[in-house]
Amino acid sequence: MRLDATTCWARIGPFGHGTLGTLHPDRGLDVVPVVYVIDRDQIIIPIDAVKPKSGRRLQRLSNLAADARCVLLVDHYADDWSELWWVRAHGHAIESHPSPDALAALGRAFPMYRAADSVTSLIVMTIDSITGWSALPDPA
Repeated sequence: MRLDATTCWARIGPFGHGTLGTLHPDRGLDVVPVVYVIDRDQIIIPIDAVKPKSGRRLQRLSNLAADARCVLLVDHYADDWSELWWVRAHGHAIESHPSPDALAALGRAFPMYRAADSVTSLIVMTIDSITGWSALPDPA
């Protein structure tokens, strides 16, 4: 069953993790797991200094600099397939310096981001469309 935009936002709001898809100029779609917080109609994805990185600049940032289009897929799996759902948010994103409000929101959602200098920059995703599906109707 299709989900309306309000229900999609309600589903992904507290979820906090999904898969970000960006476009690599040569190989096409690049996908990577991410965590996020929502700030009004934007999705804020941290670039952190907490986990080891494979290089100096993350490929997702290079991809977005070349083509700002992106998608965030958030899905819920359960062995009981009546509980399955997914939400897909299409938009465009830029890299940004972390604001105090964004850092506070990330720190509330993810304790490891409370340490100073744990978030080096942000991907700020503005949503152009959001769609979703659920095996069962949303309880009213």
